[in-house]
Amino acid sequence: MYKKRLLGFLQFIIDAFIVFYSYYGLTLLKSKIGKPYSAQNIVAVTRITPYILVAFVLLFFVYKLYEIDELDIYEIFLGIIFSTTILAFLTLALSFFARAFAVPRTLIVYSFLFQNIFLLLGHYIIYRIYSKTVIPINALVITYNNDRAKEIVQFLNDLKEKMNFNFLTIDKEDIEMINKLEPNSYSAFVLDDSIPLNIKYKIIKLLARKGKTVYIIPNVYDLLLLNPSVHILGDKMLLEVKLSNISITDRVAKRILDITVSLLALIIFSPLILTISIVTLIDSGKPIFYLQARAGLYGKVFKIIKFRTMVQNAEEHTGAVLSSENDPRVTKVGRFLRKTGFDEIPQFINILKGEMSVVGPRPERPELIEKIKEEVPDFEMRLKVKPGLTGLAQLAGKYDTPFDEKLKMDLAYSKQKFLFFVDLYIILNTAKLFFLPKKR
Repeated sequence: MYKKRLLGFLQFIIDAFIVFYSYYGLTLLKSKIGKPYSAQNIVAVTRITPYILVAFVLLFFVYKLYEIDELDIYEIFLGIIFSTTILAFLTLALSFFARAFAVPRTLIVYSFLFQNIFLLLGHYIIYRIYSKTVIPINALVITYNNDRAKEIVQFLNDLKEKMNFNFLTIDKEDIEMINKLEPNSYSAFVLDDSIPLNIKYKIIKLLARKGKTVYIIPNVYDLLLLNPSVHILGDKMLLEVKLSNISITDRVAKRILDITVSLLALIIFSPLILTISIVTLIDSGKPIFYLQARAGLYGKVFKIIKFRTMVQNAEEHTGAVLSSENDPRVTKVGRFLRKTGFDEIPQFINILKGEMSVVGPRPERPELIEKIKEEVPDFEMRLKVKPGLTGLAQLAGKYDTPFDEKLKMDLAYSKQKFLFFVDLYIILNTAKLFFLPKKR
């Protein structure tokens, strides 16, 4: 853990120097090699460099580029590309707001190229150092159900942190097994959500006293207790538990963000919308768009707008069923739209109408919700939050992530504080999903 933090801090220092040098350093270098920039250019760059460094820090934390153990090298590559691209556009905007109009446009291009080359190289070197030098952590997975073992292994293998896993199944008839734990043999512990609350409490208390790292696979109860409001009445403390922590201020900020993002998206994607409409007409005729009933906030049904990806009257004989990966009802153009996510673009109209938000739980069909509730009875809890085009479940999960896990992620989102910044984080990271087919 210490080495990981040290390498993360070292990476931050290297990145900050690269970004700083890509603007201020290249400006000075050009004065010695080739035609130098004017004094006015240099003053403008000097004025804007501190703002660029602040923007760089925010972007690199948004894309988790210092969480060395959480991203593979491909995701690091995407994070750097997205960060430097956004930084280049922000530089143009900042040069206007900071009244630094003399920032050379050629310098922005040179800086963009310089950053990508050396940031990618620096992160690759640190990533390789981490992979070679960090000793795997010994972790013990404690479960109440033998059948969960393989499922937990698959789940934990998604963790990029280097761990060696062992398992302990607690016998329901022998609670004293807890006292037989050897905490000093392991650096981290993972508690399965199958463990009853009273047993989980005893284990956590035992491990906390030993100063051990504990990871909990949460259930719905655990998530409902996330970020409670604390009230102290006399000498008593009360925790106020809500299904959602979204305040009126959060709702107003979300609505402003929704309108802004939707208008920008519809303007930017307008040529693509026209192209898709024409290609769909040629490939499978009318209609271009597909309206489908979805359950919105508090279960209110609305019509979601998507580009049609299936043959006409696709559900005439099958009824409402979840689409599979190789669904024969999907058209050639529709298959491309689904792979790229372009079929979702018209939903920005739903967002402008206030039926959806940019970020929130994905809306499901009312009839499918009833089927899902047979397996996940608490699934309708997510209807307390306005549905979204993207969300935490889409960012962290996959297309085939189980519904109970999607519910947990949706509940975790609804319990977050400072939701405006959480939404920005999810929006900026969602763009990466276009290049991560397994997650999309």
